[in-house]
Amino acid sequence: MEIFFSMLAAICLILFSFLFWKCLYWQRQGIRGPRGWPLVGSMWRFVTGRQHYGDVYERIYNDNPDLSYVGFYRLLGEPVVLLRSLDMIKEVLIRNFNNCQDNVVWVNPQRDPEGFCNPFIAKGPKWRTMRNEVMPIFTPNKVKGSFAHIETVCKKMVKYVDDKMKTNCFEGKELFSKFTLGVIASAAFGLDGQTFEKSDSDFTQLAEDIFKPNPYSLLDTIALLFSPKLGDLIKYRYVPANVATWLRHIVMNILSLRLDEVPLLDKSSNSQRAEQSDFIQWLIENKQKQNEPVDRATIVGHCSTFLLEGFETSSSLMAFALYEYAINPLEQQKVFNELDEVLKRHNGQLCYEALQELCYLEASLYETLRLHPPMMALLKQCTKSFEMPPQSGDGESFLVPEGMIFVVPVKAVHYDNDIYPDPLVFKPQRFMQDKDKLPSCSFLGFGEGPRKCPGGRFGLAQGKAGIASLLSKYSVHLADIVSERPFEISTTTFLTAAQNGIWIKFKERS
Repeated sequence: MEIFFSMLAAICLILFSFLFWKCLYWQRQGIRGPRGWPLVGSMWRFVTGRQHYGDVYERIYNDNPDLSYVGFYRLLGEPVVLLRSLDMIKEVLIRNFNNCQDNVVWVNPQRDPEGFCNPFIAKGPKWRTMRNEVMPIFTPNKVKGSFAHIETVCKKMVKYVDDKMKTNCFEGKELFSKFTLGVIASAAFGLDGQTFEKSDSDFTQLAEDIFKPNPYSLLDTIALLFSPKLGDLIKYRYVPANVATWLRHIVMNILSLRLDEVPLLDKSSNSQRAEQSDFIQWLIENKQKQNEPVDRATIVGHCSTFLLEGFETSSSLMAFALYEYAINPLEQQKVFNELDEVLKRHNGQLCYEALQELCYLEASLYETLRLHPPMMALLKQCTKSFEMPPQSGDGESFLVPEGMIFVVPVKAVHYDNDIYPDPLVFKPQRFMQDKDKLPSCSFLGFGEGPRKCPGGRFGLAQGKAGIASLLSKYSVHLADIVSERPFEISTTTFLTAAQNGIWIKFKERS
């Protein structure tokens, strides 16, 4: 027994020594940064659920104002580089993109093939293929062609709010999830999602709660962004298995109908199919134009991206925007003034052309993305070794080894007083006349570089349309329940989310 304990002690000592040695990596490289600890690195407050990973990165950013990048440690003592200067961020995201192509989002392609089709998640050559297939769907003309879908769901949302005015207490994220899920059901699949008509519709039941804070959020975040081994252990899936099965069934049925693999139900079906104007149809047509076969599994993967990305980030954006309007009534009034003028010019119709004239509303959405970016940090992996310039004026260059991770601290950049004066203040005018004067890579709400979000244009269009539809009739205010459920950001979710919800109410405008 004594020998056993001696061996166990020796093994523990060797393991601790290795982990401690690992946490001295940056000292050996002559790179400055915060101290790391075995197992938790520099992320103790994140691991214990007390601080969001984005806030941990922001603290490191703020503690090193004289450095262009900082060496620190993520979980298990993993040495990583936090990019601090805008020039270094541009170096990795744009100039040296060929050496840093992969995003660090760990999804097992065998366990989660639908998730791995996401252009943001896919690695190696696959990401470019996936991106090239969806990009034609989000051109200005295609977004304009989708407006009829958006307009229909806008009317349903306004009616839903009308019907609920007696209670008049709405959780913003839930309200706008119904809206964006309804838009995606129509615009992507050509279906009526019935998200406002039926509380138990498939779209709301299966997808609405996927990214909300829950007791497992911290584990999921670690599996997705920090540890693929943990992901394998807990069998993490970005696209939940029940959602993937349901989606596969729906999309395969649609593809069978449109590719003439099942008998037509009536004589008009053929002409109806030819008139389809949705994402699935455009994916099919793009393949046919290139004389390429339609790969059904890939179409299912793209549809999972449309569903999860299309509803989640846009619904969060809309909910956070209405929260900012509610606590900034003067800014809300500016949105009213612009909206009223534009609608007057278009005979009260919120058409696509009117949407393009809502410049202040769009600027307010950019400002909302600045204050509440969907991801508080972007993570890139070095796919080919290259040399970075010195960390500071008197330092030496650093040869980045293949596999090393770069952290782009989005929230820290967005809250930098040198880039955005009064960074905590909601000021949409930052993105009006001065928008083009902002330094490169200073706004990262949609990412930057070749892997910038391809659906940003569509997301803004549906967000502007939904908000304009409501604000043309109502003003927005914080609900009375806010005193019981105050606004605070979850510390455990990988996407920015309100821990207790975003509670709002509406008042009819005079």
